[in-house]
Amino acid sequence: NERLPVQYIAGVTPWRNFKIAVSSAVLIPRPETECLIDLAKALFADASGHWADLGTGSGAIAIGLADVLPNATIHAVDYSLEALAIAQANADDLGFADRIKFYQGCWWEPLALLKGQFSGMVSNPPYIPTSILTTLQPEVVNHEPHLALDGGVDGLDCIRNLVEISPSYLRSGGVWLIEMMAGQADAVRELLQNQGNYCNIQIHADLAGIERFALAYRS
Repeated sequence: NERLPVQYIAGVTPWRNFKIAVSSAVLIPRPETECLIDLAKALFADASGHWADLGTGSGAIAIGLADVLPNATIHAVDYSLEALAIAQANADDLGFADRIKFYQGCWWEPLALLKGQFSGMVSNPPYIPTSILTTLQPEVVNHEPHLALDGGVDGLDCIRNLVEISPSYLRSGGVWLIEMMAGQADAVRELLQNQGNYCNIQIHADLAGIERFALAYRS
C-alpha cells in the first residue's frame, strides 16, 4: 500500500478559502498554518511595503498574505524550481499574480537588492529533527519533500538561520513570524533574545492550544 496522500491524488487541497494545487514537489499546506495568516490579518491588516514568504512551497502562505495584506507586495522564495512552478500557477489561478513575485534560491539570498527594506517576513521552515523524520506517518515521510521537512539534528537549523540573517533584511519595526513544532517555543524565544536585534518577542498558539508560532519585531 503506497498510502499516497489523497491531496496528491486529487492534485489540489482546500486551504483557507482557496483551492491550492499541490504535487509531491511541495508540502501539503496544513490547517494549522492558516493560523499564521490569521495572526498576520489580526495584527498587520493595514501593513504595506515588502513582505517575504521564505520557503513558499505551494505558495499558500504568500497567497494568504496577499489576501489579508492588500497593500503589501509579497516576495516568495523557494529553493525548488518544481515548487516555484506550482506556487506561480497557484498565484495565477487565484488572481494574485500581480501581487506576488517569485524567486529561486536559499532563504533571503535572492532578495539581497531589497536588504533592509522589508516590513515583514513569514516562514513555515523545515523544523522536524532528522532523527524523527522516519517516525512520521508514511504519507508524509514517503511522499512529501524531505527538503521541506528536515530541520537538522535538533530541528532548528533553518530557524536559527532565519533568526541570524533576517535583521539585516528587515527595516526597523519589521515583523519576524514563523511556524515551528510543538515543544520548540522556548528554544526559539531564546534564539531571538540572544540574537540581540529583536524586541517584543511573542509565542502564539494554534487552535489546538499548541505553541506553534513565534513573532518578533526588528528593534
